[in-house]
Amino acid sequence: MLFITEVIAHFHPVLVHLPIGILLLAILFHWLSSKEKFAGLSIAIPISYLAGAITAILSCITGYILSGSGEYDETTLNLHQWMGILVAFISSAGYLFCRNKNEQQLKWVSIVLAGLITITGHLGGTLTHGEGYLWKGISESKKDSINAVKVIANAQEAIVYKDIIQPILQQKCYNCHAATKQKGGLRVDSEEWIMKGGKNGKVLVAGSIDSSVVYKRIILDPIEEKHMPPKGKPQLKEQERLLLQWWIASGADFTKKSKELSQTAAVKTALSALEKSEVLETKRADIPDGEVAKANETILESLRKNSVTVFEISEKSNWLSANFVNCIKWNADIEKQMDLLKDQLIWLKIPGAQLQESSWKTIAGLTNLKRLSAEHSNITDQDLVQLNSLKQLQYLNLVDTKITLKGLLQWKSNNLASLFINKSGIGLQEFNTLKINFPKANIDTGGYYVPFMATDTQQLHPRTDKK
Repeated sequence: MLFITEVIAHFHPVLVHLPIGILLLAILFHWLSSKEKFAGLSIAIPISYLAGAITAILSCITGYILSGSGEYDETTLNLHQWMGILVAFISSAGYLFCRNKNEQQLKWVSIVLAGLITITGHLGGTLTHGEGYLWKGISESKKDSINAVKVIANAQEAIVYKDIIQPILQQKCYNCHAATKQKGGLRVDSEEWIMKGGKNGKVLVAGSIDSSVVYKRIILDPIEEKHMPPKGKPQLKEQERLLLQWWIASGADFTKKSKELSQTAAVKTALSALEKSEVLETKRADIPDGEVAKANETILESLRKNSVTVFEISEKSNWLSANFVNCIKWNADIEKQMDLLKDQLIWLKIPGAQLQESSWKTIAGLTNLKRLSAEHSNITDQDLVQLNSLKQLQYLNLVDTKITLKGLLQWKSNNLASLFINKSGIGLQEFNTLKINFPKANIDTGGYYVPFMATDTQQLHPRTDKK
């Protein structure tokens, strides 16, 4: 029964647009039909009011079920509900007045209904997108929309939470986790709410990023359902992530200044950038500064026929990303096509790949690569030595592989910023040695658990059918 009501509730966003369109059309027909030129439209007014009333009632029912999730601000929600009920009631009255040909009452119905639809729609938008969403495009300049963190005169004297962390949360998290909407029962718009957590418990553990769900969901692969912010929403930039990690690892204090917390060289650089408004660079670090010629479309189509997801990273760029998650087996044709794309390809994802030596050699030739995800693959220390040619690499995922410390120490990258080694042949006792040899890298050793939340709808697992 619970499953059925959940399914019905999720039809509300679909149904709610029907009465808005139908009733506005009915009002337009009514106003136009007063003119002799459009008198013929009067025949469509009764059926429009009837259809609008029916869909408004269905929207009220599904909306009422959806409101039981407890994710929305009660004051705004209650007002939205009553406005919706009034829309259903007034539109029903409009149909009856049409049947009775009561023109004077119908005139007032159209005026009141237009106002109610506007107010109800605005309240619904506020519940979905957050307070003040309607005016954001007017009140915020283009620069403000790009830079979440304000310019700080002296970052070392800034209060870390108030001046640095809160602005990040405000832009990236408040739409779903603030006063108006609390997805998963979680609010992050004050110290009290952050420490309280959500429906499934605490999301932040002071001093431990490995135990802080809020951070672990941020660093998940964006393709995963649990990744936060959700796909399609503004994502955290690398320096934002670094500052958030620093704050949590340093004890998640809400009152201390930057200078009171221990700082790595990377954190100091990020703090200094705040003073110059550079913390949120408009161009990602894992996308080259230059440009490249457009890839041959025939080659791209050939890869797609082999179940390789390959696409241009942005509309204004010819740089490519390739994902082999659905590709069962590499062959000579794929290797040849990959080699022909070596100039454009900068992101490569090969989870679970069981490759021959020649295939790893082909990957080693992709010298423009910035990101390589080889989790659950058969990559070895010997293969890693071949990949030493990837000098531009910034992101390397070796989760659940047989890579050892000895193999990784033979491979150096001055640009490596993120290294994932959970469930590999590298033990926690070797972490310090690894950190010394890769001082600029954020090394993720795993060992944490991200709980499945009621709001999650999908669980992803690595492929096991590679051959």
